[in-house]
Amino acid sequence: MKNIIFSIVFFGLIIISCKKTVPEVIEEETEVITSLPYSKLDLESLNAFRTDGPNWKIVGKSLSDFTKKHDLQVEEGTGVLVNTNEEENLNLFSVFEHGDMELDIEFMIPKGSNSGIYFQSRYEIQLLDSWQVEDLSSQDCGSIYQRWDESRPEGEKGYEGHPPFENVTKAPGLWQHYFIKFRAPRFDANGTKIENARFEKVVHNGVTIHENVEVTGPTRSSAAKDNSEVTKAPLMIQGDHGPVAFRNIKYKLYGSETLTTSNVKYNYYEVETPIKQMPNFDSIQVIESGTIDVMDVDKLSKRRNGVAFQFTSDLNVPKAGDYLFHQYSDDGSKLYIDGELIVDNGGSHRFESKRGLVNLSEGAHKLQIDYFNNNSGKGMQLQYEGPEQELQTLQGKSPYPTNNKKEPLLVNAEESPEMIRSFIYYGTEKRTHVISVGNPKGVHYSYDLKSGALLKAWKGGFADVTEMWEGRGIEQVLEPQNMSMILPENMIVAELSTKKEPYPSAIDAKLKPKGYNLNEEDCPIFKFKFDESLVLDSYSPSADGAHLVRTLEVKGKNSFYSRVGIGNYIQKVNKNYYSIDGDYYLKNEGTNQPFIREIDGRQELMYILEEGTKTKYSILW
Repeated sequence: MKNIIFSIVFFGLIIISCKKTVPEVIEEETEVITSLPYSKLDLESLNAFRTDGPNWKIVGKSLSDFTKKHDLQVEEGTGVLVNTNEEENLNLFSVFEHGDMELDIEFMIPKGSNSGIYFQSRYEIQLLDSWQVEDLSSQDCGSIYQRWDESRPEGEKGYEGHPPFENVTKAPGLWQHYFIKFRAPRFDANGTKIENARFEKVVHNGVTIHENVEVTGPTRSSAAKDNSEVTKAPLMIQGDHGPVAFRNIKYKLYGSETLTTSNVKYNYYEVETPIKQMPNFDSIQVIESGTIDVMDVDKLSKRRNGVAFQFTSDLNVPKAGDYLFHQYSDDGSKLYIDGELIVDNGGSHRFESKRGLVNLSEGAHKLQIDYFNNNSGKGMQLQYEGPEQELQTLQGKSPYPTNNKKEPLLVNAEESPEMIRSFIYYGTEKRTHVISVGNPKGVHYSYDLKSGALLKAWKGGFADVTEMWEGRGIEQVLEPQNMSMILPENMIVAELSTKKEPYPSAIDAKLKPKGYNLNEEDCPIFKFKFDESLVLDSYSPSADGAHLVRTLEVKGKNSFYSRVGIGNYIQKVNKNYYSIDGDYYLKNEGTNQPFIREIDGRQELMYILEEGTKTKYSILW
């Protein structure tokens, strides 16, 4: 019996009031910044790198036919770094040297190719065409590569390699993403190593594949032939194993200096409840005062409900520049520096943060935090990020353990397709009329029932319903278990007067959802009425589980256009496949042929849908 799961969704309305502060402070209500910006490598030329290798070039675009080994086609321009795999293949080194750092980078690996990113020119995160590999090793994409010792017996020379937690590698020739947080080794005053290097976090295509993995020394093929380790060295990209392309290379370099507080003092107050806003401290009596090291509101409170504090301290700023403060509290709090309001997190609420950006000069400053709690849980924590200073806690204490992870609630399609109605996040937007469909072949998707748009597609495990079913299920959000491909929204069909008319962004009032039926494989066939025509839409995995196959059919007199792809560029990579911005491939499977058009500087892949003709194509990633 087909298993269909429904959830009941409750809606709430949150009214947010905004308040202006001093001009140099950016508050959360009006700002979009959530962290300090990355530095970005200039890919207008090779000036950001040290290289004598003719294999490295700056180009405008790269494209690869995933059916051909080592195929990498390039177009003139700037913005993309490529290793063209010429006869003389040399590694590439950054001009900057780094200790602790974060790296955010996109890369393209052609079929059968191989490269690597070496932190401090010594510790490698592997790049490899590992698409559809099931038995992962320390040589696959995303692995922390093995160390090597020629003195060891045969079969044991390689050691300490770490495969990725799971394989989220995309098809060759598509753009992929790494976020890597690296911690350099530590040395004492005599130069003796006291801590190993560590990959604190490696995220591949949105999925965490490593956390807090130590490397005891340089991995194989590093630039340190003597296996030496240092505090700083360049980033190295391997160039002697095959063609590869990179773009959007961003980074943050961290040092050892931090903000510090001293002479920390507090006044403790007790206030009548209920209290919804910060009290007027001049009108209430101080119960207790003192000097402390940590602003721990829970430990310092003398009763459970109705408490307030004023904290003051000296603040030492080691380096001038922009500082982003995250003021967390349950209930309200306000952060002041040198008498100026930086973050207003007032009001009665759960433990949550607001942010403020301020430019501080080097030297001494004054810090003040006002806080109150109405009832129940209490907590206050101040975190910050600054120039060459990673996000960290400056003062206070979270009321929750740092490893407070929920046990996931998972749904998998074991024997037949599963369908779940829920909310999903499409970017930052919460979509409400969505169905997610899981298939035993391991290819799944989320579909907007109002517009007929495919929103997400993914492989592997089906649905994480923790935010739907855990506790009160307040969020009612379904998340894919694995890396998901987010597709641009394309309404199922549109009436256009000519091939040049723009595709509508709003849902046509004539388009009426009519539910769905199940086919012989228990996959849904979605139905839409448009005037007197019926449009049928279905998705199912290909026989090998590599593609998601779509079939569109029109019954009625109308003819329609259907946009199936949009991007900055859409190109045919071979006879059958189109590359959509290098994000995914689309393969035409039927007799109805698509065409490419250009609208407002972007390209669109379009079909004309006629009565009695089935349109069929598949998506590969």
